[in-house]
Amino acid sequence: MMPVLRPHPIYFRQAVESVLAQTLADLELVIVEDPSETSAAAFLPTDSRIRHVANPERTSLVDQRNKALTEARGELVAMLDADDIAEPTRLEKQAAFLAEHPEVAIVGSQLTIIDPDGNVVGSRSYPTEHDSIVAAMTRYNAIAQPSVMARRSVLVEAGGYQYRDFPVNEDYELWSRLVAGGAVLANHPETLLRYRVHPSGTKSAMLKRMLRATIDVKHKFWRDRMDTRARARYWAEHALLGLPASWVYRLFMFTQYKRT
Repeated sequence: MMPVLRPHPIYFRQAVESVLAQTLADLELVIVEDPSETSAAAFLPTDSRIRHVANPERTSLVDQRNKALTEARGELVAMLDADDIAEPTRLEKQAAFLAEHPEVAIVGSQLTIIDPDGNVVGSRSYPTEHDSIVAAMTRYNAIAQPSVMARRSVLVEAGGYQYRDFPVNEDYELWSRLVAGGAVLANHPETLLRYRVHPSGTKSAMLKRMLRATIDVKHKFWRDRMDTRARARYWAEHALLGLPASWVYRLFMFTQYKRT
């Protein structure tokens, strides 16, 4: 499942190629595109596994994700942002993990952080076991959206991504809602995704909106479960809302990623 708007001629092509090169080749790549100056179709190779859905008018990232979820035909769905790169064995290893752990609804992975040129600049590690993930969720989103493979039925039954209250950070809200409903989460111990961070990217441009949404998710789902450390972070995030976006971006890069 890959939503896209204004596809980058290099990043988007690399993201698509990383899916088509997976060792688990029995897949479909569902690309849901909102109207762009240059259509994603211009960058797509000829491959019968690609399904390009072009929306006639602008919707939203949440709507695109839900559209892809509706269009998907597999029992398992994997997410990938249009500027990230999946490692070649990602789908094979996550599908095997879910087969071996039928109680798990969602599995993410560890991340390699790359810069605009694809150079490795750091990494990010997440807890792997459900209880540790839930404990971490009181402080931060412990499941990286573009690294996720999930059981489609679980996401559909939960109502998919929600737009009204959480137009950004919709993944954190969904994981929190799933935990509240009893779903089991996990992260694969291996690094299966190269996560691209660049100042012009959506991840950076929306950082303060995502910070506000993070606070709202914590208030709704996690406030009563916070320990002292989690509460300190919660109030520190309120303070960050008053800083310039560029400062928040630099602080986020400095504190969230282990530099190489």
